[in-house]
Amino acid sequence: MALSSAKVALGPEAEDERCGGLSWSSEPRWVERATWAFVGLGLLVRLAKYLMNYPLWWDEAFVAVNFIHRGYRELLGPLDCGQICPPLFLVIELTIVRALGFSELTLRLFPLLCALTSVVLFRYAAGLLLRGVPRWLAVAIFAVSFHPIRHAAEVKPYASDLLVALGLLTLAFWWLREPARALPLWALAGAVPVALGLSYPAVFVAGGIGLGLAPKVWRMGRRDLWLAFSAIGLALVSTFGGLIVTFARSQSSTFLAGLQSYWASSFPPLDSAWTFGKWLIATHTGTMFAYPGGGQRGGSAATLALVVLAAIALWRRDRRTILAICLAPFALTLAAATWRRYPYGGEARIVQHLAPSICLLSGLGAALVLARMPQEALRQRALIVFAAVLAGIGLGPLGLDLYRPYRFYYAHRAREFARRFWPEQARKAELACLRWDYGIIERGKLCVNTPVFLCNQMIYSPPRYANRGPRRPEPTSSRPLHCILYDETSPDHPDVVAWLKQMTSRYDLKDRTTLLVNMARPDQRPRWERVTIFAFELRRGRSNTRVATPAGRALAR
Repeated sequence: MALSSAKVALGPEAEDERCGGLSWSSEPRWVERATWAFVGLGLLVRLAKYLMNYPLWWDEAFVAVNFIHRGYRELLGPLDCGQICPPLFLVIELTIVRALGFSELTLRLFPLLCALTSVVLFRYAAGLLLRGVPRWLAVAIFAVSFHPIRHAAEVKPYASDLLVALGLLTLAFWWLREPARALPLWALAGAVPVALGLSYPAVFVAGGIGLGLAPKVWRMGRRDLWLAFSAIGLALVSTFGGLIVTFARSQSSTFLAGLQSYWASSFPPLDSAWTFGKWLIATHTGTMFAYPGGGQRGGSAATLALVVLAAIALWRRDRRTILAICLAPFALTLAAATWRRYPYGGEARIVQHLAPSICLLSGLGAALVLARMPQEALRQRALIVFAAVLAGIGLGPLGLDLYRPYRFYYAHRAREFARRFWPEQARKAELACLRWDYGIIERGKLCVNTPVFLCNQMIYSPPRYANRGPRRPEPTSSRPLHCILYDETSPDHPDVVAWLKQMTSRYDLKDRTTLLVNMARPDQRPRWERVTIFAFELRRGRSNTRVATPAGRALAR
């Protein structure tokens, strides 16, 4: 086993190049096997994460609740819970839900498919740039990184952000391998509209690729290449402008101020060069660079150092087009953050479009470090240790998932309650929800737990699963009607009082039960949520008339 070079391979002319000062005449067979072993590991841990079937937590429920009551046209307007999601992501999610039903696994199916595809595609993309150990290390880092694995099982567009960015980079690398052909550039032009429809931050990746390729296209001076390259720019500008005018603006207009406040720490401070510099250091050594792992307060400094080392090597070896393609999306995202239009750093989930570049460069940087070790035996031992650590990073969290199969304890308790409560109520009564079926909500009161309650009701209430729309069931002589009021709205609210008066004019109120559910961990102080059950019986000898409801839809806002 010989770690003899960290070579960047870009076309036939790259076969004799060197990076790191050491030669590489051939690629050992074990490197290819080790690379595919980590591809398999990456697929395994993502699939295992998905099959853990975590309960929906707040962020997921904020998106998922929109697929309960909306059709394709309604998804084009402002979303419930202040969510901003690309249109193709929403369309694909709704299509899956309508075809396979509403559940945790169906909601997460598309992110899983994106994550699995990303692992295989990253292996191919890395092979367009790197050979041997550098490629293996880049693939291994990507395969076991915590954040891409986590987002493989979340109802959010983060996994598709990563896949789209990786797809665009792969097309760019393809052209760099075959610069005499215009086909890769035309493929990029065709991919850009789809990419932006699936991922808003893809605009930074596509724009960065354009900036990176422009000098090389200009130097080649070929009309067919300029035509294809111009088509990329036209597709980017027209698609992005169209999305802003027709879709993104309507999503963000209502909640933009709140989102800017939420992401305030992810916008660069411009009051002084000192604070801006500190922010840059903290951001680039925080979770933004947490590949394969890391954290805030410098927890990802080692990854940043590897990326910087790789960037220096690419610059010195005159591979500046590659470097520009990898780093320009960072600059464009930072520019958007300066204008407070998109967050930069802060949390890794919002910059998944930068993950492929980080993993590629950190893999090359790690190979350069190993290649500079003076003794072959030392390099071998270091490589084995590094591979074992990476495998442990990938497999270790699975044990924690088995011990604690949820992201937040509240989500676990909410699902356990729903699994017991809704089937039990459905066995003995007809069911209705005051918010869902009668549109009763305490206006102006934001309850972040309500989407979790509604999604769990959709999944675990048998009559709700069979009919997702508003239901107005009638009590019968053998089955009463149970109307459920969730904690967000007080039973003494005027709308509830008026509704109850109308209901009791038609039915007999048999019982009114209040359940107090402790949502806190066993070692914490109780945190009670109230669920009120109004039980009505049919009043014999009286005609049935519909109960009036407040105007408008009020499901999860």
